[in-house]
Formats: sequence, C-alpha cells, structure tokens
Amino acid sequence: MMKRWMTTVFVLMALSCSVFAAEVEEGFTALFNGKNLSGWNIENGGPKTFVVQNGVIYCSGRSHYPAWLRSDREYENFDLRFEFRLDGWCNSGVFFHAPRYGRCSKVGFEYQIDQMSHEGLRKKSAGAVFDVVAPSAMALGPDKSWNTGRILMDWPNLKYWMNGQIVQDINVEDYPELKYRFRHGYIGLQDMGYQVWFRNIRVKELPGKEEWRSLFNGKNFKGWYQEGSGAHWSIVDGNLHATGGTSYLVTEDEFEDFELQTYIRTSRTANGGIFIRWKTLSNGDRGNEIQIENVPDSNYPTGSLYNIVRAPMFHYEDEAWFPMQIILKGSHVVVRVNGETVVDSDEVPTVRAGHISLQMHSNEPWIEFKDLQIKPL
Repeated sequence: MMKRWMTTVFVLMALSCSVFAAEVEEGFTALFNGKNLSGWNIENGGPKTFVVQNGVIYCSGRSHYPAWLRSDREYENFDLRFEFRLDGWCNSGVFFHAPRYGRCSKVGFEYQIDQMSHEGLRKKSAGAVFDVVAPSAMALGPDKSWNTGRILMDWPNLKYWMNGQIVQDINVEDYPELKYRFRHGYIGLQDMGYQVWFRNIRVKELPGKEEWRSLFNGKNFKGWYQEGSGAHWSIVDGNLHATGGTSYLVTEDEFEDFELQTYIRTSRTANGGIFIRWKTLSNGDRGNEIQIENVPDSNYPTGSLYNIVRAPMFHYEDEAWFPMQIILKGSHVVVRVNGETVVDSDEVPTVRAGHISLQMHSNEPWIEFKDLQIKPL
C-alpha cells in the first residue's frame, strides 16, 4: 500500500511540474526555428560566420569582431531565455537593446559569456553586464555542456540568470555607465573569434514604457522646413543627405526637454551639427549646437556643446554610421556618441522651447542622418 501511495505521489508531482513548466513557457515566442536563420541577419560577417548545424546556431568565429547575428525585430522590455555551449576557451555574448549600427555592448547591453574568473576581470566574466557589473556568482558549467541563460529586462530593473542561478539583480539607473543606454533595440549573438553554440532561444515581450516619435519618414520633408539656401538637402536611400554649403533643416514643431536618437555618417572632414531650442536663423536666436566634426584636431569635435564644452575625440570611420543621443532637461545636457558619454553638462544657456535644426556647414563633404527619433521628457 505504501509503495502504491508513493508511486501515486511521484506521478502527481511529475504532472504538476509539467503543468508548471507549460505555464512558465506560456506567452513565449521562439526566435530560432531549429532549421535556418530566418528572422536573423548576419552583420559585419560572411555567410559562414553563423550557420545552423544539427538544429543549433553555430558561431564559427571566422569573421571575428565586430560580426554579430541580429534579430529582425527590436525589443524594449522582455524575458529572454536561451541555451549556449562552449568548447574550451571562449569569449562571446548575447546583446540586447543593441543598435542597428555602432558598438552593441556600449550603446546597448551585453550578457557576457566567457570563462574568465580572475578577480580583476570579473566584469568581463560569464554573467557580467559586460565591463560594468561583475556577476554575483560564477555559475558557468563545464566545457561542452549546455548552459541555460535568462535575461529579464523591465527598465530600469535588469536580472540575469545562468544555469538557474541569479547572477545579476540591478537597477541600471544606479550606474552612470548604464543609465543612458538604449532602452529598445535588437537581440544579438556575438562573434569574438571563438566557437560557440546557441539553441532554444525564445522571448516573451513585457509592456513597453517608452513613446518615441519619428521625426523623419524617409520619403519626403514633411514636418521640416529649410533655413538658408547654401546647402542642398535631399533624400538618398531613405536618408537625409546634405552637401554643398551652409544651411539648416528645421523641425516645424518645437521641443524643450527631450531625448533624441539618430544615426549619422559623414564624409571626410565634414562639418555640421544639431541645434537644440532653435528659434530663427538670426544670430543669438539659434539656441545651442551639438557639433558634428570627425576631425582629431577640431576645437569642438563631434558631440561637443559648441563653444561651451569640448568633447573628447574618439575615432570614427569616415562614411560609417554611428549613433548619437542627446538628453536635454533644463540646463542639463548629456551627449552620447557610439555609446560613449562625451558631454554631461549643466551649462546649456538656452532654456526654452525651440525647434531642432540640422546643420550642413561644408562645401564638398557631406553628412547623412537616419532614424531620427524623439521622446519628449
């Protein structure tokens, strides 16, 4: 009788566990079909960088940094679950809130996958918020074993699990290095030149908290007008393109406190800017300028609050897209270029509602803008 009773208990327990597992997975969407890379795109790498083998995604390491595998869709808040396997020494990661262009682990976030255990390098070890927050525990399994990973992002709260053990539980706004990162973006798998395998990737979206507005529709100049006639503004492949002198493309609407995101690329020695709180073309009524000039010896290189705060000069590749963020509230402005905070200042002199104005200030060189988005604060 006792044996029969115990058997019944175990069966009921197994059934309850199965029901619980089904409930846990309810609402999740598979991001990998086990057959091909449908729903994903290889960025900055060749076709053999990521392939499907035996029902798993295999990163060959052939292309190396900055190659990565990008999801088709962007995500804001979510519960992401996945499995990964390493074969010996490895360095890789899972990106989220990653930008379309630019440095994924600095503009967005990286769930680090690495066998690093040296105390001085914990911020780069498995389960780290890459290069910022070390994991609270070392939970990586042995070589050639499958590990489970989980990322729960519900801004500003971020949690990581590895093999069922929680390794991160933070408020990202408590960290200066994290608080201004993208709050929406792509999910991605990193190629750092090592072999790594991924499978069972699924996501459950959580309610969003952000409302972004697109400033440019990629088709025409609706919502904009031009001040000055020196430069030529056009639309090339859905991007705003400017060259041939000095003039300004100005939003019809005004904004006072806001967060602005865009991608920019320039030809060699191009000069331009983004004006904030602009009123008119008259001197003294243009608001303040965030400079665009990818020249090492510039007095005010890209990201500078022109004539007020000089930004440090980073290397930007000519004709390559990079993201710029401007966070403006009262007299305080934060400017981020490709994931680096280059200005954090309370010295903005013009505090009022005003237009946003894009400047072209070169003859032969050109500047392009794309994906202009704004979020009023």
